[in-house]
Order: sequence, then C-alpha cells, then structure tokens
Amino acid sequence: MNRVIQFFNYDQCYQYYTKRITNIRQAKIHGETIVAKPVLLVALIDGIEENVFTNNQFVLNDWIEEHYNKLMREYTKDSQFDGTTEITKPFWHLETDGFWHLNYSGEQISKGHTPSKSWLKENIEFAYFDEPLWILLQNKVWRMKLREYIVEHKLTDDFWNSRMVAEGLGAIAAILLVA
Repeated sequence: MNRVIQFFNYDQCYQYYTKRITNIRQAKIHGETIVAKPVLLVALIDGIEENVFTNNQFVLNDWIEEHYNKLMREYTKDSQFDGTTEITKPFWHLETDGFWHLNYSGEQISKGHTPSKSWLKENIEFAYFDEPLWILLQNKVWRMKLREYIVEHKLTDDFWNSRMVAEGLGAIAAILLVA
C-alpha cells in the first residue's frame, strides 16, 4: 500500500533514521566490518516491498531467513571469511540500536550473548520498528530511498573502491616513470 499520511513529515523522518542507521553498531573482525545488521534491514524492506510483511511485526520465518542469506552471500562475496553471519545475530543485536524492538512472549535474557534460533522462535513473539519508521516504510518512494541509502552507505565498501583506484593510479604512475 502506498498511501500518504497527512501531516507526516517523511523527509524529517528519513533524515532521522538515516542518521540512526549510519550509526548502527557493527562488529569488525580482522579489520572487516560485519554487514549483518544492514543486510537484515534490506531484507526486511524487501519483505515489506513484496508484501511478506504487511504489519509492523516481523517473525523469524523461512522467507526472511532465505532472503537474508541470499543478500549476505551477495554483499559478502569478497569477504575474507568463508561463512556468513547467521540471521539470529542481527535479529537479536539490532535492538541495541534503538529503532528495532523485540516483543517477548517468554523468558528474557541479557544482551551479552546471542541466543539460538530455537530460543528466539520460542521466546520472541515478534520484532518491530519504531512507529515513525514503519510509517515511512509504507510509502514506496521513501522505502526504496531508504533501501538505496543502506546499500550505498552500509553495504558498499568505499575503502576497497578507493584502494583499487589508488593501486590503479600507482600502476599508471609506474608505467609513466618507466616510459
């Protein structure tokens, strides 16, 4: 559904959540940033786009897990690591970034470790976004704009791109010096 809500400031909401997304905490292992949280966000946006998620309640189901894994393979194809991050980690730890929330149906545990998938399915009824973010994601134009922002700012490795340019310029300089 692509309805416009009267008196809702989409631009202000977008600015607020792009700043929050820019500042999400992402682990680094051996200098490589783990992209699991932004990949989960893109997978959730895709699920909204495809009408898999029609209300602000996200459960760990086969669709989200398969789509997340597909995106992880795509965005980590040049990774130094062999495997991808399991969906349980971003699903659980994204809550610490303040706009993703878990609705417990059972036992609550500390954020110190990541619970198993079966624990999450048994004890988390659903996860949900802040209401203003959910409203923003209901508008196709703003949803796609936010998706593009996440891909551009969290899933594109500017370091490697600039390194390749620098290496290319270095090679050209070496050729010119020899000539």
